[in-house]
Amino acid sequence: MVQTNEGSLGASYHPLHGEQLENPYPFYTRARREEPIFFSPDLNTWVVTGYDDILTILNQPDVFSSKDALRPVVGFSPAVFAELSKGYPLVPNVVDSDGKEHARFRSAVSKAFVPKRIKQLEPFIKEVVTSLVDAFINDHKAELISQLAYPLPLEVALFLIGVPKEDMASTKKLSDRTSMLVNSPLPEEQQVEYARDFVRFQHYFIQLVNERRRAPREDLISDLLETPPGERPFDDTQFANLLTSMVIAGHETTTQLIGNGLALLLEHPERWQTLCTHPERIPQAIEEILRYDSPVHAFFRTTTREVTVGGIKFPPETLLMVVFGSANRDETQFPQADQFDMQRSPNRHLAFGYGIHFCVGAFLARKQGQIAFETLCQRLPNLRLAPQQTFSHSPVLRQRGFKRLDVVW
Repeated sequence: MVQTNEGSLGASYHPLHGEQLENPYPFYTRARREEPIFFSPDLNTWVVTGYDDILTILNQPDVFSSKDALRPVVGFSPAVFAELSKGYPLVPNVVDSDGKEHARFRSAVSKAFVPKRIKQLEPFIKEVVTSLVDAFINDHKAELISQLAYPLPLEVALFLIGVPKEDMASTKKLSDRTSMLVNSPLPEEQQVEYARDFVRFQHYFIQLVNERRRAPREDLISDLLETPPGERPFDDTQFANLLTSMVIAGHETTTQLIGNGLALLLEHPERWQTLCTHPERIPQAIEEILRYDSPVHAFFRTTTREVTVGGIKFPPETLLMVVFGSANRDETQFPQADQFDMQRSPNRHLAFGYGIHFCVGAFLARKQGQIAFETLCQRLPNLRLAPQQTFSHSPVLRQRGFKRLDVVW
């Protein structure tokens, strides 16, 4: 058992509430200076805030396991487990697996995310963005999270996986509820309801898998059914877990990238005008958005043996939360880290993780953000934030993004 300091910052760490939910960065600045690794009683985990310490952890996947990467923010009651038991068992997939099993999942999934495949997907992404913008352009106002940032990457992820267009609306709802079940503190009654939806989500994907077994198509499910020589095929339990997690991972990061990015760009109109005048600068601006207000805010790791990090000795089976959002504001790595600089170079942020668990969909997320910003610059160069709105972030631990973003033109 690691000794914790009674005067630790952990007692005042409340990332899902109040001021720290809306702007956690001053707290992280203090933590990196006073107590870079501290224990959080609220989360029952050690919190790691410094860039170098986090890089050390990500560089040693054999010592810091990903098995608890998708650990629920709050524990489930027996009633929730009773609902979950009606579905497929929860087993590791590409995000929360280690070693050879992780390599197997990653190798299978990565076929859908190679640059050549994403290049082929670009016309579809542009088509979706155009359609979404067409739907609100004559209104002279929009709520860009629900009308663009959320539906765009989710529709792209579902299309890539192989979900028919007529099923997308219902699948979006199931995806959203599954994410809330894992990432947000919910009342028990709501947890039970969302657990029921998660089981529906699983069964829906197995239905699609069975359809592709009979009639393969050009989609990720069909790709995953092609088993390389010498490999064992994925079973239904693995498919159910892999596909549900991919839908969530496949859109949430991009939703937050677009939403956080637009808020940063429109907060200072000269930033938006610069990109609209020089669209070739959009990719570099996206890297700074990813660093400055990281969409993937934190992830969990678990020690597999006794290990020392930042001068603290941890026994096996110690849960650590690595805070990418803090690492990306670390002054030792990024000069003037609290300034948003669209031309920052180099920019070695950890927004997509690092090492063997580097986000397999990073290229796709960047591409969708680029196309969304380019399209808005072309069609709505006078876009601006709606006045007198209150910005509020979703109470989600792993991701960081706005509930809504109102704009006018």
